Amino acid sequence: MDSPRMHISLEKCTGVDASHLTITAPTESPNTDGIHITHSKNVKIANSFIGTGDDCISIVSGSKNVMATNIVCGPGHGISLCFGVLKIFFFKKKNSIGSLGAHNSEAQVSNVTVDRARFIGTTNGVRIKTWQV
Repeated sequence: MDSPRMHISLEKCTGVDASHLTITAPTESPNTDGIHITHSKNVKIANSFIGTGDDCISIVSGSKNVMATNIVCGPGHGISLCFGVLKIFFFKKKNSIGSLGAHNSEAQVSNVTVDRARFIGTTNGVRIKTWQV
Protein backbone atom coordinates (compact mmCIF):
# COMPACT_ATOMS: atom_id res chain seq x y z
CA MET A 1 0.00 0.00 0.00
CA ASP A 2 0.99 3.62 -0.46
CA SER A 3 -1.94 5.54 0.95
CA PRO A 4 -1.95 9.36 0.90
CA ARG A 5 -3.09 9.38 4.58
CA MET A 6 -3.64 6.63 7.18
CA HIS A 7 -3.31 3.19 5.69
CA ILE A 8 -5.53 1.33 8.14
CA SER A 9 -7.85 3.05 10.64
CA LEU A 10 -9.53 1.10 13.43
CA GLU A 11 -12.28 3.17 15.05
CA LYS A 12 -14.68 1.76 17.65
CA CYS A 13 -13.55 -1.79 16.88
CA THR A 14 -13.54 -4.80 19.20
CA GLY A 15 -11.62 -8.05 18.82
CA VAL A 16 -9.37 -7.20 15.86
CA ASP A 17 -6.65 -9.75 15.05
CA ALA A 18 -4.44 -8.45 12.22
CA SER A 19 -1.31 -10.30 11.17
CA HIS A 20 1.15 -10.68 8.30
CA LEU A 21 0.54 -7.14 7.06
CA THR A 22 2.96 -5.20 4.87
CA ILE A 23 2.35 -1.45 4.87
CA THR A 24 4.74 0.90 3.09
CA ALA A 25 4.91 4.56 2.14
CA PRO A 26 7.79 6.83 1.15
CA THR A 27 9.84 8.13 4.08
CA GLU A 28 9.06 11.74 3.20
CA SER A 29 5.27 11.24 2.99
CA PRO A 30 3.54 13.21 5.80
CA ASN A 31 0.62 11.95 7.89
CA THR A 32 0.83 8.40 6.62
CA ASP A 33 0.24 6.43 9.81
CA GLY A 34 0.47 2.72 9.13
CA ILE A 35 -2.25 1.65 11.59
CA HIS A 36 -4.30 4.21 13.53
CA ILE A 37 -6.28 2.86 16.49
CA THR A 38 -8.92 4.94 18.29
CA HIS A 39 -11.70 4.04 20.72
CA SER A 40 -10.99 0.34 20.13
CA LYS A 41 -10.35 -2.61 22.43
CA ASN A 42 -8.84 -6.08 22.27
CA VAL A 43 -6.67 -5.34 19.24
CA LYS A 44 -3.75 -7.61 18.26
CA ILE A 45 -1.28 -6.72 15.55
CA ALA A 46 1.34 -9.38 14.89
CA ASN A 47 4.05 -10.51 12.47
CA SER A 48 3.88 -7.38 10.34
CA PHE A 49 6.16 -4.92 8.53
CA ILE A 50 5.16 -1.26 8.72
CA GLY A 51 7.26 1.47 7.12
CA THR A 52 5.75 4.94 6.61
CA GLY A 53 6.51 8.63 6.73
CA ASP A 54 4.72 8.99 10.07
CA ASP A 55 3.78 6.66 12.95
CA CYS A 56 4.01 2.94 12.25
CA ILE A 57 1.20 2.46 14.78
CA SER A 58 -0.67 5.27 16.53
CA ILE A 59 -2.88 4.45 19.50
CA VAL A 60 -5.15 7.25 20.65
CA SER A 61 -7.95 8.10 23.06
CA GLY A 62 -10.33 5.45 24.28
CA SER A 63 -8.24 2.45 23.22
CA LYS A 64 -7.46 -0.43 25.56
CA ASN A 65 -6.02 -3.92 25.48
CA VAL A 66 -3.81 -3.34 22.44
CA MET A 67 -0.96 -5.74 21.69
CA ALA A 68 1.69 -5.32 19.01
CA THR A 69 3.92 -8.38 18.69
CA ASN A 70 6.78 -9.19 16.32
CA ILE A 71 6.51 -5.91 14.44
CA VAL A 72 9.19 -4.47 12.16
CA CYS A 73 8.75 -0.71 12.16
CA GLY A 74 10.62 1.70 9.95
CA PRO A 75 11.12 4.12 8.51
CA GLY A 76 8.81 6.48 10.38
CA HIS A 77 8.30 7.85 13.85
CA GLY A 78 7.85 4.54 15.67
CA ILE A 79 4.84 3.52 17.75
CA SER A 80 2.97 6.41 19.38
CA LEU A 81 0.50 6.70 22.23
CA CYS A 82 -1.25 10.02 21.68
CA PHE A 83 -2.86 12.09 24.43
CA GLY A 84 -3.63 15.55 25.61
CA VAL A 85 -1.87 16.63 28.80
CA LEU A 86 -0.23 13.50 30.17
CA LYS A 87 -1.11 12.06 33.57
CA ILE A 88 -0.07 8.54 34.54
CA PHE A 89 -2.08 6.53 37.05
CA PHE A 90 -1.02 3.26 38.65
CA PHE A 91 -3.63 0.96 40.15
CA LYS A 92 -3.37 -2.49 41.66
CA LYS A 93 -3.16 -5.02 38.81
CA LYS A 94 -3.74 -2.32 36.21
CA ASN A 95 -1.45 0.25 34.65
CA SER A 96 -3.33 3.03 32.97
CA ILE A 97 -2.08 5.94 30.93
CA GLY A 98 -4.55 8.78 30.99
CA SER A 99 -4.75 12.42 30.05
CA LEU A 100 -6.75 15.56 29.83
CA GLY A 101 -7.48 16.11 26.17
CA ALA A 102 -8.61 19.12 24.25
CA HIS A 103 -11.21 21.32 25.96
CA ASN A 104 -10.57 19.62 29.32
CA SER A 105 -12.03 16.34 28.10
CA GLU A 106 -10.52 13.24 29.66
CA ALA A 107 -8.86 10.73 27.40
CA GLN A 108 -7.35 7.41 28.33
CA VAL A 109 -5.38 4.57 26.78
CA SER A 110 -4.72 1.47 28.88
CA ASN A 111 -3.09 -1.94 28.75
CA VAL A 112 -0.85 -1.46 25.71
CA THR A 113 1.83 -4.10 25.11
CA VAL A 114 4.64 -3.88 22.55
CA ASP A 115 6.69 -7.08 22.44
CA ARG A 116 9.47 -8.16 20.07
CA ALA A 117 9.44 -4.98 17.97
CA ARG A 118 12.36 -3.97 15.73
CA PHE A 119 12.78 -0.30 14.89
CA ILE A 120 14.83 0.40 11.77
CA GLY A 121 15.47 4.01 10.73
CA THR A 122 12.80 5.45 13.02
CA THR A 123 13.02 8.72 14.91
CA ASN A 124 11.69 7.01 18.06
CA GLY A 125 10.87 3.59 19.45
CA VAL A 126 7.68 3.72 21.50
CA ARG A 127 6.75 7.23 22.56
CA ILE A 128 4.02 9.10 24.38
CA LYS A 129 2.84 12.23 22.57
CA THR A 130 1.10 14.93 24.61
CA TRP A 131 -0.39 18.32 23.88
CA GLN A 132 1.28 21.46 25.15
CA VAL A 133 -0.79 23.69 27.38
